[in-house]
Amino acid sequence: MSDLNLLRYYARLTPLGVGSEIKTALAEVAETLFTSARHARNLLGEMQKQEWLSWQPKVGRNQRSTLILKLSLETLKAQLAAKRIQQGKYEKALAILDNDEHAFGQLLQTTSGASIREGRLHIQLTYKRPFEKLLPHLLHRSSERYLIRQVYCCLVTSQSNGELEAQLAHHWHHDEQGIQWTFYLRPGLTFHNGKPIDAGHIADLFIQLRRHPNYQRELNHLDHVSAPMANKVVFTLSEPDFGFGGLLSGVKYSIQPLQQLQADFQGQVIGSGVFEVVEHSEIKLCLQAFEQYYACRALTDLVTIWQLDESELKQKQIETNHPEKQRDQTCHYYLTDQAQNLESPSIQHTQTEDGCLFVLFNQHSTNALTDQQRRYLSSLITPETVHHHLTQNGKAFGSEHAYHLLPNWHKILRPKSHQADLPQHLSIAVYDYNALVNCAQAIADQLSLLGIKVQVNTYSFRDLNSRCAQTELQENLVLTNINLDDNRHASAFNSLYHNAIVHGCIGKEARAWLSQSLQTLRQTTPLTDYLHELEPIASALVNQYWLLPLFHHSQTLRFHGVLKDVALTNWGWPDIRNVWSAD
Repeated sequence: MSDLNLLRYYARLTPLGVGSEIKTALAEVAETLFTSARHARNLLGEMQKQEWLSWQPKVGRNQRSTLILKLSLETLKAQLAAKRIQQGKYEKALAILDNDEHAFGQLLQTTSGASIREGRLHIQLTYKRPFEKLLPHLLHRSSERYLIRQVYCCLVTSQSNGELEAQLAHHWHHDEQGIQWTFYLRPGLTFHNGKPIDAGHIADLFIQLRRHPNYQRELNHLDHVSAPMANKVVFTLSEPDFGFGGLLSGVKYSIQPLQQLQADFQGQVIGSGVFEVVEHSEIKLCLQAFEQYYACRALTDLVTIWQLDESELKQKQIETNHPEKQRDQTCHYYLTDQAQNLESPSIQHTQTEDGCLFVLFNQHSTNALTDQQRRYLSSLITPETVHHHLTQNGKAFGSEHAYHLLPNWHKILRPKSHQADLPQHLSIAVYDYNALVNCAQAIADQLSLLGIKVQVNTYSFRDLNSRCAQTELQENLVLTNINLDDNRHASAFNSLYHNAIVHGCIGKEARAWLSQSLQTLRQTTPLTDYLHELEPIASALVNQYWLLPLFHHSQTLRFHGVLKDVALTNWGWPDIRNVWSAD
């Protein structure tokens, strides 16, 4: 008999009481189960084998047997539902739980990790919000960029030191002037739907991208793209760019089918990377390994990421604001067997992000602060004071105090400014990210002690970017952040060159200076030197009081002893393609 049928019979027994001895006769049990005495005896035997109950029969007339029910009905349902979840039978699990989505969510979280299903390695994770459609040409937050990297490939990728590596292109070169870049494609490349990837398609893709609003600024020097051969793509620029290969290694330059660029595209996304999307809804994202991937196939077969409200859960799996990890920059990897270590504490992997949470003084506001007001306010709003107010309100998160945009850049320390009269009313704009909202409120609390009323306005990520791009944002201060991708050098460049929020706040003259400085850099500097050459440019933003660094996040990845030798990527997510199991 299946355990689900057995569960129905067990449910009829639970009104007798759980955890205490029940003196009863077999006939009475049979009557409770609505079955014959013979069948009741068999059912009790099956339940005892499952360790759901203890049945000690007594022989003889008027002898009463002892029955002890070991599990409450809710506990048993949870056990059986967890078993179905581990088997990937999610609908059955939810049915066992009587469609209780809260209980289902808790089980998803506690059963997450790696498991073998019919010989295939499956990773199940939970995340705090649903994901946007994974289209590279749209503006995305960090987690979506990470997932796009799993679903798509670029022509090339770049290491953390700025050296280019092959992806869809196996060879590339540029002329001495850095004006013409040529890429040679691997043979037999296909999208996830089996359609070929050739030079003609890539040329057509970039011709369309350079007209797209999200690309016009970065590709303003792309003069011509051609495909003289099926495996050869040539990019001709109007000015030198010795880091152009690094630009093409960015997530937004992932190779995708042309039809996905259509504004009304609604289909399942088709990628070119190590994983393909098999399901994407408001409640979950499912990926599976792409068998025709050009390089080493992913060790992981399947990945399911469930959207789950983690606010009521004790253990969150992927987050960047773990309060107990203040100033912990270490990253530890473990090898643990979940089946033998169910009671062990969760495994944590922590690193300081390549990025920064910072304040911008909005010079396009009708009530923009003066230079002296910005200087004075910068001496009041510091990482130390904001962290103090966060701690007082129980909102502190894992972080390092920031004195520059990147943690490996030299600290910028400025003398305390003379007091200046500040407006009685100030406003702060943020996008809907908890750490930003909490910091904005901490600043508001701090300024309220000076008699300044502060209004915090929260926008969506894309709305805030759009308003800044149109210089329509009127708030005095803007709290935002940057996070470098795995192509660190090019990502750092683009975080300044193509950042609508930064350019929309620092003012017209500062924006012109910043743009010219960065254009000169890309005309003269190889990709490997970008981070070094960007530091003094970013330093000027801080020294001119256009930008105020606050925190570098501590990225924390938690697992309950379920992944082998997992690595934490630059996005704070696990390296899911290389998860494996020896079982």
